[in-house]
Amino acid sequence: MFQLPNAPCSFYGLLLGFFALTSCSKGSESGTATERGSSTPAGSAKSADEQLAELGEYRLSMDKFDKYIAAQRNIMTKANSLSPAERAAAEARNEGRDNSNATIDDIARNFESEPMMRDAVRQAGLSTREFALITMSLTQTGMAAGVAKMRPNDNQDSLIREMKANPANVKFLMDNEAEINRKQTAFAAEMKRLGYDDK
Repeated sequence: MFQLPNAPCSFYGLLLGFFALTSCSKGSESGTATERGSSTPAGSAKSADEQLAELGEYRLSMDKFDKYIAAQRNIMTKANSLSPAERAAAEARNEGRDNSNATIDDIARNFESEPMMRDAVRQAGLSTREFALITMSLTQTGMAAGVAKMRPNDNQDSLIREMKANPANVKFLMDNEAEINRKQTAFAAEMKRLGYDDK
């Protein structure tokens, strides 16, 4: 069984319990940004089709996945070192955002606006925008892969494209399922061992 459809949200719960991260919302695909903190309503209006098209073209790889895990490790380490005042300030900033209809750019801007997150992601060799892209692509691709596995008699390419996923990414997940799940499990165990339990 793929862990990926739920992995990004569960990892964010593990890593950033005090951030309501936008990728866990189905609204991230709706493209009608009404966030109090969103800065681009015009860009959001075009996001539904363009965002899905961008996700459909984005290619996952094991190198990107490894950097994604490294970024999460960095985020968790930095988050754990925040003082109570810094944590409270981060929570207050996040409460001021309505992330229900966030776009990729909105998510990246939210990451960029938090120095701790921005630095953690960059130290892993990713931009905040690519970190957002990987998060959303893993969610989208994992869901498509899960549906494809449940419907083996359907035309797989058509089924995957109907879900606006990249067939190459679905193949990547299926071909590397055991290794990806192993790395996710090892990372979760590492965070638990260090006392960073999901709350």
